[in-house]
Amino acid sequence: MRFRRGVRPRPHHGRMRRILRSAGLEVFGGALLAAAVALALYVWLGTGAAAIGAAVVVALLGAGWIDRAAVAWVRRRGLAAMDRMSGVEFERHLGVLFADLGYRVRSTPVTGDFGADLLLTRGGAHTCVQAKRVSRPVGITAVQEAIGSRLHYGADAAMVVATSTFTPAAKALAESGDVDLWDRDRIVDELLVVRRRS
Repeated sequence: MRFRRGVRPRPHHGRMRRILRSAGLEVFGGALLAAAVALALYVWLGTGAAAIGAAVVVALLGAGWIDRAAVAWVRRRGLAAMDRMSGVEFERHLGVLFADLGYRVRSTPVTGDFGADLLLTRGGAHTCVQAKRVSRPVGITAVQEAIGSRLHYGADAAMVVATSTFTPAAKALAESGDVDLWDRDRIVDELLVVRRRS
């Protein structure tokens, strides 16, 4: 079987201000909602129910806020670090991410990789990965290379992972060529999966 084988970060001051401002509004809105629930339960059921209801509302709101804070942290730290990496460093970083997601990972040679930077195996299925550490939208060439690598290595699937987005043409070709596309948002989702497991 043949399957054997920087952009400078922008300052975050404005973004942090927006995060803090939205957090403050959420806390204020959450406090109002908890007070309204507590008042309603107090009127209908008494003091104990009011306290329990307010606590439940605060717990639910707090869990949602923590989840959004985790997403913001991954966006700031995880993606900012990737944006500073070279192409080879990004490939290595992806290798670690895929290993954390349960794949067995093998790297291809830096040159002559036939369109695949990483070869993944999980559950008997083999996947070729084309990694693109770029700031501009990724076009059809990367998708074509992924399709070619899947044929060359005899893999079951192909994937393009990029630190940016994909052009409409790339998305159309990926759909017809059965190539999985991971953009910045998908990388954030997978980083969060790993972070929550650890």
